[in-house]
Amino acid sequence: MLETALVLVPFLALLFGIVDFGTSIFIRSTIQNATSAGVRYAITMQNRPGYCMDDSIRLAVQTAAMGFLGDTTTPNPAITVNYYAVADLSTPLGGAANQASNVVEVIANYQWKWLTNLSGTLGAPRSWSPLNIAAYSSDRLGTLAPGQLPPCR
Repeated sequence: MLETALVLVPFLALLFGIVDFGTSIFIRSTIQNATSAGVRYAITMQNRPGYCMDDSIRLAVQTAAMGFLGDTTTPNPAITVNYYAVADLSTPLGGAANQASNVVEVIANYQWKWLTNLSGTLGAPRSWSPLNIAAYSSDRLGTLAPGQLPPCR
């Protein structure tokens, strides 16, 4: 009994730590793929019925995020959509910036609350703060057909 207790406690801690760390890697990968899907949707310059372009991009990201970024009924404001001029990639554009050949950037943020607390070092106080996961993706917007205007932003 004593030997089982001495072996089982560290074994379960290690097992739960591996599962928890693996889950955080899975969530990060899923959200990164979702932002890439949102950018792929954005470069086509299309909208979902009833939504403008930014909210349509947010919904595309949420659809690809397997529920981590919220349901797909309302756009998640934690997903940021920025547009940049190719000549100046340091300052986001305002207004109707979803013009052909501009760069679109999609940023998604997620907080993962750890199941186990393996942060810190031996003897140091442990932190229960969540892991902040951020994923970015960007590409140039496609061109529109002649005479077609960009969708509302």
